[in-house]
Amino acid sequence: MPQLDPASFPSQLFWLAVCFGTMLLVLSVLVLPRITRTLATRQGHIDADLESAESLRADAQAALAAYDAALQQARNNALALAQDMRAEIQAETDRQKAELDARLAEEAQKADAALKAARDTALAGLDAAARDVVGDVMQAVGLGAPGDSEIDAALKAAQEG
Repeated sequence: MPQLDPASFPSQLFWLAVCFGTMLLVLSVLVLPRITRTLATRQGHIDADLESAESLRADAQAALAAYDAALQQARNNALALAQDMRAEIQAETDRQKAELDARLAEEAQKADAALKAARDTALAGLDAAARDVVGDVMQAVGLGAPGDSEIDAALKAAQEG
């Protein structure tokens, strides 16, 4: 094996140094800068993507906060509208109830007045009829015709007792 011949070691070491130097030069001038640029570009894209993701997350949180605020505002508006409608309906109900109470009180007053007038008319007619009947009964029994004062006293006693 010629590689292991000690006489060829100096030439082999020379060519080893030349090949190693050439490879080192090619790698350091051409290959390593490209790899460095590629890694830097990749890192830049990763950083930009992370910043974009963070920005989008912040936007999403802001949108969620705005949505929650709008939802709460809508709930408050709905509650206020419901309370307004409830108050309006209650006011209308109270107004109609007051109107109905007034109408019923008026009708009750008219009916009471009509009943009182009918009772007074009936009692007035009853007094006249009672006078005639008392007078006729006393004459039929044979007690004679009573006077108006006696009939009035008897009618008053009958009405009171």
